[in-house]
Amino acid sequence: MKNSVTRLALLALCAWPITSMARVWVGADVGLTGGALAGTSPAGVYGGISTRSFPVGIELGYQALSANPTKVGIFSVTGLYRTRIPRVRGLHFLARAGVAHIYSSNGAFVVNSTRPIIGAGVSYRVSRPLSLRAEYDLILNARTAYGPSQNGDELMVGATYHFAVR
Repeated sequence: MKNSVTRLALLALCAWPITSMARVWVGADVGLTGGALAGTSPAGVYGGISTRSFPVGIELGYQALSANPTKVGIFSVTGLYRTRIPRVRGLHFLARAGVAHIYSSNGAFVVNSTRPIIGAGVSYRVSRPLSLRAEYDLILNARTAYGPSQNGDELMVGATYHFAVR
């Protein structure tokens, strides 16, 4: 775990000069789950970066899902496509595709799996730095320590802070 955090910190430090040419955002969300993830309450954080002129970016996210006595965590890396919806000021369509690494433990029984994730949603820009976001994500064939191997569904709502672009 320490190595992962150190690598992520070094990557962020090396990428810092790029942020003057890019859009950068962070956010948090909560939601409901179904399928292989049913019975859990997800809460997560995410952050991303894209260029100013291209609507596709990279987003990293982490979610903790509570399901007593099982512990579930999902780390995701996705490509995020964001485009304005015509005639509605501040409303954007979101689409994502990538991978999700699922860590799940139930006592001594631990399951790690990496699965494809796809999703779609909308975001609404409340003010220049703040937007609200709702999305549906599907983790294909999610495997956890407490349930069968089937698709995992998530319906998430959250808020995103966009850093000022120079």
